[in-house]
Amino acid sequence: MHLSPLQSRMAASLAASLTLLGLYLLLISPRPAMALEVSPIDDMLLEDSHQLLVGTETSYEPDFALFDRGIVGRAQFELVDLRNNVPVALNLSPGQSMCFRMRGTGTTEGDNAESARDIGSDKNESGHEVSDEELPHSRERRQDATGRLVYVSANTCLQPNRVSPDATTLDPPQLTLSVSESEEAGCPETLRDFTQDEMTVFNEGAAMMSLNATKDLFIGITAPNISTDFQGIWNYEVAASTDDFYHSYTVNATTELLWMDSDSTSALLVSRNLTSNHDDTQQIMSRDLPYELFVENNSSRTMNGVRHSFCGMEKVAQISANQAGNGRSNNLVRTRMTTRGPGGFPKQEFYFDGLNASSTYSGILYKKTSSSAARRQEGGVVGGGGVVFEPTIFQTPGGSTCRMITDLEFCNETEYSVPGNLDRFNNNTELARQYDNYARRMYSNFEKVMMQIPCETGPTNRYSLARNCDDCANAYKRWLCTVSIPRCEEFASPNRFAVTRNILQAFPNGTTLTDEQSNSLDPRMTTNTSRNSFIDTQIQPGPYREVLPCEEVCYEVVQSCPAAIGFMCPLPGMIGFDLSYGRRQEGASSMACNFPGEARTQISAAGFVPRSNNMLGAGLLVTLLLLLR
Repeated sequence: MHLSPLQSRMAASLAASLTLLGLYLLLISPRPAMALEVSPIDDMLLEDSHQLLVGTETSYEPDFALFDRGIVGRAQFELVDLRNNVPVALNLSPGQSMCFRMRGTGTTEGDNAESARDIGSDKNESGHEVSDEELPHSRERRQDATGRLVYVSANTCLQPNRVSPDATTLDPPQLTLSVSESEEAGCPETLRDFTQDEMTVFNEGAAMMSLNATKDLFIGITAPNISTDFQGIWNYEVAASTDDFYHSYTVNATTELLWMDSDSTSALLVSRNLTSNHDDTQQIMSRDLPYELFVENNSSRTMNGVRHSFCGMEKVAQISANQAGNGRSNNLVRTRMTTRGPGGFPKQEFYFDGLNASSTYSGILYKKTSSSAARRQEGGVVGGGGVVFEPTIFQTPGGSTCRMITDLEFCNETEYSVPGNLDRFNNNTELARQYDNYARRMYSNFEKVMMQIPCETGPTNRYSLARNCDDCANAYKRWLCTVSIPRCEEFASPNRFAVTRNILQAFPNGTTLTDEQSNSLDPRMTTNTSRNSFIDTQIQPGPYREVLPCEEVCYEVVQSCPAAIGFMCPLPGMIGFDLSYGRRQEGASSMACNFPGEARTQISAAGFVPRSNNMLGAGLLVTLLLLLR
């Protein structure tokens, strides 16, 4: 049938309409296999992930009361991208996880040589040499030709609190760090998904792992569930770097902080020398203070669980010392750079005043990355989280006879506790001045003798080709300050190497030793009084114990000075040696003898002060022009 033009147009329009109607019915018809109901739980998952990112505490709790979360899985999470050497801080509620991604960690063959690192010996950007044994990254893997070594570290800045502050329960559980190139392994749904090589539990609030990566790296932080003994959340800081660990701490390392000495309320701690080259001294002394120090009484538990975390200790330490002077209880500590002590090398010292008597403290040193040494990469600072060192333990005695002195003008190497008397010297500064002035007066006799020695003559006429008059003066001054300013321990000290002194004199409060105490002591005359009559008449400390000078203090004078001055020393076994000088004792738990700069921190006998090699060219002790009695 032939259609008119109008009928043709109507037929085409009808066909198009029927086609559209068919498509419409096809799209709106029910398809059960594709249906999806968004449940309230899914809404909560999305809300929970968002709130976790912005630092709130809301957490997803599954509606499966009969199953533990470790079985049914954790809340879903979003990925947070990490930038090289840039830390990210977030909150984490018990039972939650958070996942991070370090993008594009693989490297080309050309980049590999530059980014490779010697695993056996690392140097943190703070300047501290860190060996492989000192850093807890035993799972570190050497970089191959197709990947790049990525260093992942994290610190706990806040942890759940005990519901009862006086409770003796365990410390809060630690977070867990997981690292993998697989998202499923790096960001597992349950703790049971971890493998040994992909996870580590935080150690005292810190974790360090490294992995050779060829692609994106996934990093997970997981919080365990907690018991009803605790409440609150965790706050942590995590960072990834292709250069070095952003945060680090040491284990089994050489002690960086030395306990010099203390009395019942004061203590002096110093860092090790920051250089052994005098040419570097001026530059080091002009820089900012390199260290911060965190201290707590060991009867407290405030730092438990975060002793390897800078941000954690910064929030809870009882005492903290920093350059800004705004640390917690900062009024109890004074810190500064100094060159005092043997060698005159730069170091940082911490002087505490206002401590509790009969107490044990822990001091934890933190070395920050200095602005001058910082190496910036992609907007971040390599090693910007600094290094936390192992604790140094120090104690305060219960008595008040021994007093801590420092900052002496003449005896500038003397920094330890000495016999004192709070009734006569109510501050340690005046007591230090008395001892210093006495030693200076005694030294003037030595100067008169040395005027008769041809010190400025030519090499052929000198008394020694190895030593000169300056060496002699330094050795004699060190000996003089050590014997005229004795190192003191309380009378009740259990130190078997310390010698009892001044037992006939009453204590400053008027009490005396009982007959039973007196009869049990060494009956020799040397125990009845002090080494120097000046102490008994001007200081009047009462009974105390003296840590004898180390024998090499005397021998160095013999080795350094001309024989013409007649200075000689006793040898072990000679009359008077055991009441005049002491000998170093390897492995002893107490200080066996005193040498200027000798620390109470247990270190090797040769680790802090070198011993003399020649000790046999000495005879009987002759006290030259020094009226110590």
